[in-house]
Amino acid sequence: MFTRIKYIFLIVLIGIAANSFAQRDTTLTREVEVVKSFKPTMSSDANKINEMPKIEEAEQQKPAFNYSIYSQPILNTFSVNTLKAASIAEAPKQENGYGLVRAGLGNYNKPYGELFFNNLNSKKSIFGLHAMHLSSHRKLNLEGGDRVDAPFSKNEAELYLHQFFRKSMLSFNVDFNHDGFNYYGYPKNSIPTVLLEDAQIINYQGKKQAFTKGGLKVSLSNPSAEMNDPNFNFDLDYHYFSTKTNQKEHYGRFMVNAQKPLEKGTGILDAGFFFTQSDGVFNRAIDTIGKRQQIWLMANPSYYIGNKKANAQLGIKAWFVLDKDFDAEAKIAPNILLNYIPVEKIIRLYAGITGDYISNHYSKIAYENPFVDPTHSVKNTFERIRFYGGFDGKFSAKTNFKIQADYSFVDTQPLYYLQEYTLPDPMINPNPVVVDNDFKIVYDNLKLFKINIEVVHRSSEKLDLSVSGNYYGYSLNQQENAWNLPDWDANLSVDYKITEQLSVSADVFLIGERKALIVEDPNFYGSTDDLALIYKSYNLDTAFDFNARGIYSITQKFSVFAQLNNFGFQKYERWFGYPVQSFNFLAGVSYAF
Repeated sequence: MFTRIKYIFLIVLIGIAANSFAQRDTTLTREVEVVKSFKPTMSSDANKINEMPKIEEAEQQKPAFNYSIYSQPILNTFSVNTLKAASIAEAPKQENGYGLVRAGLGNYNKPYGELFFNNLNSKKSIFGLHAMHLSSHRKLNLEGGDRVDAPFSKNEAELYLHQFFRKSMLSFNVDFNHDGFNYYGYPKNSIPTVLLEDAQIINYQGKKQAFTKGGLKVSLSNPSAEMNDPNFNFDLDYHYFSTKTNQKEHYGRFMVNAQKPLEKGTGILDAGFFFTQSDGVFNRAIDTIGKRQQIWLMANPSYYIGNKKANAQLGIKAWFVLDKDFDAEAKIAPNILLNYIPVEKIIRLYAGITGDYISNHYSKIAYENPFVDPTHSVKNTFERIRFYGGFDGKFSAKTNFKIQADYSFVDTQPLYYLQEYTLPDPMINPNPVVVDNDFKIVYDNLKLFKINIEVVHRSSEKLDLSVSGNYYGYSLNQQENAWNLPDWDANLSVDYKITEQLSVSADVFLIGERKALIVEDPNFYGSTDDLALIYKSYNLDTAFDFNARGIYSITQKFSVFAQLNNFGFQKYERWFGYPVQSFNFLAGVSYAF
């Protein structure tokens, strides 16, 4: 029955999408000015490279630690410079090249190589590929004094095609990623001898892990559509994810976005479904390792009314979730956004009420915290309601700003902790105390207050400057602290082109203090009485990470680069017990062809 329902919904949604596509207006040939309803968000999805890569435009990858609600990530100093992806716009006037190849070496035994290739000979299509390898093979010192193997490897491959039509763009993307690492961390104390034995099976200390993910994406979009134009877009995603510890995930998602002008205003519908199935995870329904399977149906209807100066979008968000092992769930949240522009191109005011139901499927959590228990099966998170508002605009023609405040009510927020117990071993006296270095999960409902400030300044063709900061206030129902979540974070980025040949840049990342948790369980087999558990709180110091880099062009096609990471020599912990590499560098050469 579960399988039949899945395919019935798939057929119905594809039928709706096909009918909407057939009814699209294809006669509009006039030029339009793009003016869309304002959506207060600073996130963006960079398009693929569509012009010859320019070596001087290399930029630092921003951190990839995304555990928290709306929080900026903690620094990962393993990242390297990547080319800034150009937006799809007018074709460049100069002769197009085909791509760029880069290679380099760094301390911590770190080889690096990257290739960009794209074919721009056709005015109606863009074809390209990207491949990258970065790895490290050295040891790190833990706080308890142990020196442990902490290798990692990151491999990416991607092939993409954009096909342009008169008003739309059809995109295909195939990608493959393989990330390998060790469970190398241990909090505070030295690692117990029993965990250093060869082939120990007590926990994951020293064990290898690898994430492998392959996916396909197909999308249709019309970037120039205005709010008063009929429009239809869709996104189709699929990926297969697997781990070295034998977990597997299938994920498929299909979403459509349709808008239709009415006599007054515009009707908008975002609707679709996704399917997720994971194997080798802990199934809470049967209390053993097994499968988890869910189908999500989503519909976000709304109505847009107004003009460029003042407008509103009024709607709701609805979710219906079918779970193979639990009762079906239905969730609903408001979706209201008001915009007012008192001075055009100078300042814009906005306010809204919304919510979200977040699927904590397997690969999402695995990438969010790679050191979590690999058999995890995390409950979904429901943001019941979020109030937000603020303003953005320009201080001057070259300086943009944004200030926003949010207040959210969140149910079933996952928080990470480590578990401690006394290991019963008749061969050892006294019995050793062991901390598992794979994170467990505790849930709580919370209220979150957040303030976000961002400023971007471009004073000339030579200087770019951006500053952002966030403050977070948490109020939890049961837990003493929002474990591992920072009270604040901030970053500063500067790019400066000294000469036509030499460009330099720097980033400073700051993450405020966090609280980490170890739960001591006096019963090795797991306590049934929560009162028997002992909660131990630890401070994680403010993380400061300074990165600097430079690129020198020897010829138009050949250049050299150098990057200094964690120039503050701070061994902060991105996760409790898991320090990052201290000062490390990467240097190499680039060739554009």
